[in-house]
Amino acid sequence: MTFDETVTKFIESHHLIRTGDRLVLGVSGGADSMALLHYFHAKRLSWQLELAVCSVDHKLRGSESANDLFYVASFCKKRDILFIGKTVDVQAYCSREKISVETAARELRYQAFAEALNEFDAGTLVLAHHGDDQVETMLMRQVRGNIGAGRAGIPVRRPFGSKVIIRPLLTLTKQELEHYCAQNGIVPRQDATNESDEHTRNRFRKYVLPFLKKENPSVHLKFQYESERIAEDESLLSEMAEEKLAEVILEKSKAKYALSIPRLLSLHPALQRRTIHLVLCYLYTNKQLQPLHQSIHIEQLLQLIRSGHPSGGTFFPKGLTARKSYDRCWIGFMTEFRKVAEELKMQIPGETLCIAGSFEAEYLEADDLSRCDTGSDCLIVDGNKVPFPLFIRTAHQGDRMRPNGMKGDQKIQRIFINEKVDRDLRTFWPLVTDAEGRVLWLPLLKRGLALPANHSADKTNYLKLKFIPFAGFGRT
Repeated sequence: MTFDETVTKFIESHHLIRTGDRLVLGVSGGADSMALLHYFHAKRLSWQLELAVCSVDHKLRGSESANDLFYVASFCKKRDILFIGKTVDVQAYCSREKISVETAARELRYQAFAEALNEFDAGTLVLAHHGDDQVETMLMRQVRGNIGAGRAGIPVRRPFGSKVIIRPLLTLTKQELEHYCAQNGIVPRQDATNESDEHTRNRFRKYVLPFLKKENPSVHLKFQYESERIAEDESLLSEMAEEKLAEVILEKSKAKYALSIPRLLSLHPALQRRTIHLVLCYLYTNKQLQPLHQSIHIEQLLQLIRSGHPSGGTFFPKGLTARKSYDRCWIGFMTEFRKVAEELKMQIPGETLCIAGSFEAEYLEADDLSRCDTGSDCLIVDGNKVPFPLFIRTAHQGDRMRPNGMKGDQKIQRIFINEKVDRDLRTFWPLVTDAEGRVLWLPLLKRGLALPANHSADKTNYLKLKFIPFAGFGRT
């Protein structure tokens, strides 16, 4: 089957183009996008297409990237195709947003494409991703730990705001695109950065893809088939999860959900995971949850929900937390749980639950001190020297304590900074005070009291406090 026949069949089978469509083609000047441009230019009259080309200079390769844009502009001018050139400052954007160069380039490129679509009044953006890209993407996402529809890789069609993106070259290899360009007298531009091992995709392209092609020259077609089947399966499972989520939710707001644990556990495990994934996606919105962490946190939350303990909690990135109490589980951002962070009177002896975990308190005899655990999660209090009751609360502005072994006081905020405690956790980190408000202990970080050095011969009681943090709570 020829290049033309292969692409045309793929477009028709996926209903990507209609007669009379207005299209914007994303063209960089490389072999992939130049083959795309040549193909659609050849189809313009027979399909009555209105075409525009958008090319973006990322200002990353100096005059070379500017020459790429000029090359595409010249190609379009000779063929009477509307050209829309865009220049973006990736390095400046990268510094401002604190993101990687690759992420910054992609975000600015798609912003430029969106502008071009509006300027040309087009509904469809056409991109030149091909079969090799698909194999690389699916493998990279598997390695990163993507779940759900993310495992499907590059979609044939996807929404782009109120517009749509299509990719008609996904059943062709890079080599086939280069051959097509050579057949039609096109000398594409070369980007030297594509050879650098610095970028993850390049490493997959140079070292993994050749091995797979040696095993099966048509491996890209197998991956494309699998991509489309995964997308279909995940679409069905997501619809089912949406329906079940409505039954599982007891109450919800923009920043917090309350779920029925019995109803959630009555679902098939596959739907349990997808239901939790939906909740996380709704809560995070623009707060990015890295693909690497998605499966980890879903399993973390399931472990909490399935545990036999009637209460508990766990923490996620960006200040999201989950709390379980009997048959109900709340998932939301920490600001929604401020009431839980109010001052609590410690149960002595006994267990006291706070937003970050639980405190266990028990009395010890002096003879037991030598066998007592003295880790950062424990504190020994001399009952004769500390005024009771004890309280658990979060840090207040200006709070200070005298860490064990230091002569002077230290601000709690300074301890947080020195210990590199995540900003999202500082507001909710528990501390223990005595009846006079003196800070005795910042669990996991600093003690304010020393282990009694001289054990009295009488039956003096000592108090052992142990902090058991919820999963995910601690220093980063």
